[in-house]
Amino acid sequence: MHVAKNEVLLAAGPQATFQVVAKPTRVDTASWDHISQNGSSDEVVAYLERENAQGLDLDKMAFRLRDRGFFVRVTDLLRARHIYHATIWSYAMMHDDVRTQGEFLRQHDGLASQLHNVLKHPLLSLDAVERHAYQHLEYKPLVNARAHALGKARQIVNPILHGQYHALLNVLARAGQLNDSDWLAVTYYLLLQDRVEEALDSFAKVRADKISTHLQFDYCGAYLAMCQEDLQRARELATRHLAHPVDRWRLAFQVIVDQLDEAQGKAAKVAEAGNRDQEQGKLAAAEPSFDVRLDGAAVELTWQNLDKARIQYYVMDVELLFSRNPFLQDFGGQFALIQPNATVNINLAAKQGKQLIPLPDALKGKNVLVEISAGGKSRALPYYAGSMKVLVLENYGQVAVKDAAGKPLAKVYVKVYSKLANGRVKFHKDGYTDIRGRFDYASVSTPEPVAVQRFGVLVLSETLGATIRDAAPPAGSERDDRPVPMENPAP
Repeated sequence: MHVAKNEVLLAAGPQATFQVVAKPTRVDTASWDHISQNGSSDEVVAYLERENAQGLDLDKMAFRLRDRGFFVRVTDLLRARHIYHATIWSYAMMHDDVRTQGEFLRQHDGLASQLHNVLKHPLLSLDAVERHAYQHLEYKPLVNARAHALGKARQIVNPILHGQYHALLNVLARAGQLNDSDWLAVTYYLLLQDRVEEALDSFAKVRADKISTHLQFDYCGAYLAMCQEDLQRARELATRHLAHPVDRWRLAFQVIVDQLDEAQGKAAKVAEAGNRDQEQGKLAAAEPSFDVRLDGAAVELTWQNLDKARIQYYVMDVELLFSRNPFLQDFGGQFALIQPNATVNINLAAKQGKQLIPLPDALKGKNVLVEISAGGKSRALPYYAGSMKVLVLENYGQVAVKDAAGKPLAKVYVKVYSKLANGRVKFHKDGYTDIRGRFDYASVSTPEPVAVQRFGVLVLSETLGATIRDAAPPAGSERDDRPVPMENPAP
């Protein structure tokens, strides 16, 4: 040892002399290096039992493994201590030891990969889940954009689910026969794709007494029961696990029970705090809302969480409103500052329900805008008091007008607007139906330089009301309607 500072020697240790010999003068007969090479089989086994075999170079004793008896003793000892050594286990091929051969082959990832980690054989059994080559995944939430297949080929738009599902198919395709657990997994992944009918078929092949995942079995069963509207069966399966010690599963079954309660008229609940879907569902269930449609000469009102509604009626000049907006039949804003011709206030007793409200007698037979207001919202629907039958013959660019008995109506006024390809809306033509009740809404002798995309057609009768239709231009309508001069007749 030498110590220096700034290239000046400060101190130095004494010199030592070592004598090098060809053979050791003293041998450590208790070391692994000695026993593995020179000890007896019993001494080697005793050393392995006494010391930490995991830290030894076991390749040193490999030459001894040609002795079958020694091989069996060593593999039994290491197996009991959960120690695997590739060199030792490879001698199973020499001794034709089936058990150890299977253990040796199972440790070869290259072979397992070539077999896609799936094999059932007396010598070697590979399980993809056990080898972590495949594992089931939970998707929460998973919202599919399409409920039905687009075209002949079914597509899984979510790329992660697509890869996961095909990984499952890759495993199942190499199984000699699907067992009950396999069919349960198939059921789960079909439900993720909203393929309920197919999921019902696969779930029917699962025998409950042949699987260990009874919790997942009951969850799929409850979900499928709800899909079949078997609420009693769904509640029975979900109630079994409402006291489950694992929060995630207990809440999953609680959500099913809460949805069943809500379907039967009870208030919506949030079983899992912070769950956006459940909280949104509860808020939606408490949201005041209504829907309205016209049923003949009556208004059909459907509502929830409302106690009153107001209906206002405005008599319309259909031709004027159509001329202002021929392609968007939303006239509510145009009546905002006009006094209604009639107002009806309705008390809604039930929390939710449906009611049919007839038009006032004084307004029957008139074209009326019906505006419904409730819960801070309003909707407006036009009611056309038309008893005519109007057929649009799009292939020929004509409308056919008949009365209720099917008789053609002549001299019925028709007004047409066109929407051009550049987005412009302009007056196209007007006129009256002929004795056949027909009117050509498309043809004009002054064709537009820009193609027509749609036609808005108003059919108006002084006695039978009005009807508005939206029509496409007839096929091959791009024609030249300019007059052609006649040729001089031959003398």
